[in-house]
Amino acid sequence: MNPNAHTRRRISVVLTCAAIAILPGACSGPQPLSVAILPQHEQAYLKVIAERSDTQKDAFFAMKARAAGSNAATEAQADSRLSTTRNPFDAYKDFDAVSRGAVLYKVYCMSCHGPDARGQGPAMPARLPKMDFHAFGKRFAATLHRGAPRAWFRKIHDGHTSKVINEDGSKNTMPAFGDILAREQIWQTISYLQSLDRYSDPARSQ
Repeated sequence: MNPNAHTRRRISVVLTCAAIAILPGACSGPQPLSVAILPQHEQAYLKVIAERSDTQKDAFFAMKARAAGSNAATEAQADSRLSTTRNPFDAYKDFDAVSRGAVLYKVYCMSCHGPDARGQGPAMPARLPKMDFHAFGKRFAATLHRGAPRAWFRKIHDGHTSKVINEDGSKNTMPAFGDILAREQIWQTISYLQSLDRYSDPARSQ
């Protein structure tokens, strides 16, 4: 796709989101896991974390090193140089990043955020509207600047406690994943959240 066509496409999506009352679902949210996940990515990730007894982050660096013919330390150093404010992946074009992020979402996020990313998985006592990645605000932001990458990265990396008080007086806290996932993996997860049903393309796996 040439730059002009890509710009026209983004403008079209913004206008579609602005007219969401007329075209509901055009900006409905992340691709369904069943569409986003390429089986080979899920199988590879589950295999590598099952084979290693160390942290998932170290397992990821070992997997990358094996594929690149390098070593885990080199991959860890490269990961530490990735930005914490700018996603290196394009959720609208990089289907592999979206797929790998969807695998990570399924493993680490789905229990709370739900299989449909609407904010109520089996581990959540109540649905929290701000956790709904299909909400208009999040989808409109995704069309303008691909979501809120700085805030999303920070919350996944450092953890986050909701201000909403449950009926029993407790609060909902998301654990920090900075010691569990590499920066690249966090960005891949964000890429999945930034992806839109509109851009799902099952033919990519053929």
